[in-house]
Amino acid sequence: MDTTEHLSADELKAELAALNQQRSHLSAALQQRAEQERIDLAAEIKTLISERGHALEEITELVIGRSLNRKRRRSASSANDAQANYTRYADPDNPANTYTRGRMPAWLIDKMAANGFDPADVEHRQQFKTEHLVQLAA
Repeated sequence: MDTTEHLSADELKAELAALNQQRSHLSAALQQRAEQERIDLAAEIKTLISERGHALEEITELVIGRSLNRKRRRSASSANDAQANYTRYADPDNPANTYTRGRMPAWLIDKMAANGFDPADVEHRQQFKTEHLVQLAA
């Protein structure tokens, strides 16, 4: 049986507010508990690594697949090489405006909107690239 059918609108609002507050407290407690569990797990792993006679950094490098002490730098040529596998498009009105992939530049969004295309729609984006942009050699 529904116990709320005899409550007034104000009483229901008050009950909802109390439930929302309880939800907020539970959410905060959950976050705090999850963080503490991660901290405890990390401590257990550190202890296990130490007990087995290994250096933490040595094992961490194996786990994540790269050195923590060396920062990997991508040169401009390697960045260009990575993008070389993707189709590049240029604005025929201004060839300096190019687009490869990822977040669309403002010029492309503006041009799509001006031509009646929705930049958020995948099909509209593909149709616009085909009809209004110049495909550059990859």
